[in-house]
Amino acid sequence: MALAQHEPAATAFELAALPPIYLLVMTATIIPAPMAGIQRTDPKQRLEDYKQALRYWLAYPGPYIEHILFLENSGADLSELRAVATEENSRGKRVEILSVPGNDVTERQNYGFTEMKMLDEGLAKSELRQKTTHMVKVTGRLTFPDINRALEMIGKHPEPLELMVECRKLGFPRRGADVKAQMFVCSHGFYDRVFRGSNREMNLTDVRLVEHLIFKKVIPFKGKPGHYMRLPCNVEPVGYSGFKSKSYDTMGARITSRMRSMFRVILPNYWF
Repeated sequence: MALAQHEPAATAFELAALPPIYLLVMTATIIPAPMAGIQRTDPKQRLEDYKQALRYWLAYPGPYIEHILFLENSGADLSELRAVATEENSRGKRVEILSVPGNDVTERQNYGFTEMKMLDEGLAKSELRQKTTHMVKVTGRLTFPDINRALEMIGKHPEPLELMVECRKLGFPRRGADVKAQMFVCSHGFYDRVFRGSNREMNLTDVRLVEHLIFKKVIPFKGKPGHYMRLPCNVEPVGYSGFKSKSYDTMGARITSRMRSMFRVILPNYWF
């Protein structure tokens, strides 16, 4: 989708002197691959999920989410999404909608392999990325109402933000830890240095899922200034899980959210 205006891209020096300028990056697969291993597979249903989420972000208030990049990797028709971005954008947000084909998933790969590939290629093509400093990556079918609060809280820290993710301990019978990959925040520089091309490290054992991959890539930065392994507040998803096609708004999810909120206060360094 062509941008409404074409302004000269700011230089890296000019952007570095400014507060973070965030690019909301919505990743999307309207037509899932047969080997994707998910239950929410109906393209019409998924398209409606994406349209509803795009409408939400177009209307989202506050100073942070003013630039939106929508990336889709199954080659689906994006005309309805472009119409939403054009006709339902009362706040005048800058929106870019790009098709980045390449959703072939083999038995040796997870859907996360193609998602990271889509990010690599889509970010390289994006005009809006050149006008921003940081990205807020979200699963495109979901919304996260508390992103503003998290970005505001993290912005009060003196160190420049490089990374903000939600690490978590895995419950029985799983072991270890991983990252909630539905949403994370990083500087464009961090993405290029650490995440770009990393999907080639995925395998069938210890780095099988994108949650494993991101955890592996970010854990060396634990404790370094400007790198946060835990969000400053709960940022829960709203929508339906692609894996199980079930709503995230369940009694169990609400109980878990309350427990996370409590632990952030009484055990701020505990991953849960």
